[in-house]
Amino acid sequence: MDAFINRRELTFKALAGLAGGALGWLPVELVNHGYDLTQRQTTGMAVANLIAMAVLSGLIGGFINAAQNQELALTPQMQRRFLIGFGICALLSLPATYYSNRAFSYILTAGGWGVGHAGSMVYLIAARLTGWTLMGLMLGLGVGIATFVAGNLLKGAAGGWVGGFIGGIAFDAIGALTHAGLLSRLFGLSAIGLAIGLFIGLVQELTKVAWLRVEDGRLRGREYRLDKGMAFLGRAEECEIGLFGDSAVAPQHAQISRRGSEYILKDLTRNPGTLVNGQRIESKVLAAGDLIQIGNYALRFNLRTVSAPALAQPYVAPSASSVVATPPAAHNPTPSLAAAQANGGARLINSIGQSLVLRPDAPTRLGRALDNDLVVADQSVSRHHATISWQNGGYYLQDLGSQNGTYVGGQRVNQALLVDGARVKLGDAEFDFRV
Repeated sequence: MDAFINRRELTFKALAGLAGGALGWLPVELVNHGYDLTQRQTTGMAVANLIAMAVLSGLIGGFINAAQNQELALTPQMQRRFLIGFGICALLSLPATYYSNRAFSYILTAGGWGVGHAGSMVYLIAARLTGWTLMGLMLGLGVGIATFVAGNLLKGAAGGWVGGFIGGIAFDAIGALTHAGLLSRLFGLSAIGLAIGLFIGLVQELTKVAWLRVEDGRLRGREYRLDKGMAFLGRAEECEIGLFGDSAVAPQHAQISRRGSEYILKDLTRNPGTLVNGQRIESKVLAAGDLIQIGNYALRFNLRTVSAPALAQPYVAPSASSVVATPPAAHNPTPSLAAAQANGGARLINSIGQSLVLRPDAPTRLGRALDNDLVVADQSVSRHHATISWQNGGYYLQDLGSQNGTYVGGQRVNQALLVDGARVKLGDAEFDFRV
């Protein structure tokens, strides 16, 4: 299960909820400071409490929704997410606060609490739990609504319900330890925000079906859930999967759409293009583990239906190859073109075990530039590094004047005949040649 959990997102949402709860404590404290449960609440105080709770809820919901970006930069997209989350959660808090206060008062009255006299602490804790659980549920629902994904409504509500329950327990537990209403409210509301953020994120993580993980590029380690029916990839702010800081990425570079249980990647650019497992594509049904390359970004497509070990396999840059070379087959060092095609075609096996099939009808160009037949995203590889072609009864590797050189079996070459199992190195990127 741990392989499916995005700890970065959980951390961001938990801390966002904590920050929202801590900041939202101030208006709540201004309204409730010095107030005792045995005092009669005036109409003005009730209205002020509604407004304070709306601000608290808006801050918690706004910060949690903004944390979807998993970054600290104050981007226009983050500001928009915050405002949407704040508005929705603040509005939902009004009925939530009203009905939770009604339930709170009813339980307190049943426990002997009233004007001028205190009642049972058990009833007080029960009333607090009921009120904060309802508030947490509505907050989580608001966060789910703010994502504009129908499936997130129940996920958010479930996470908020659990978070509100945990926060409600923390409120009175902290009050018993500090013996101070101010600190109890500060720590209690902060704990409620943290718990709501944590459990909303946890429920969403445990129920996600498909997602992308950035394996290489500026945003390495970032994950994006594919919750919507369609998601755009690009450097534009409105893209669901923002690939910023790379001029080789178009504003809207590609899209992933969901059709039943299939996820289809479609390239939206003719140049520079989109690659999957080193091959340029126009449209492709994605399989678990596929590596998508857009500019200098490499993104791994993940599906929950695949076992955790398969998804947990890390991306290894070609410069850190861990593939062990297989000795050349002595009985068939230079197979015929027909035999190679019968075996699935000549191919290069990279450091993570992916097969990069060579063109059978023309030279295969290899290099870092996106106009190559096989793109090798490694800075040690030249833009147009080498070619592999069938000629004179064998496969020949030709260096194209690369800066860091082309090697076969550890020896630098300008041109060399490749045999089955040969270790090929372009700069620091290593491959096994197979036929």
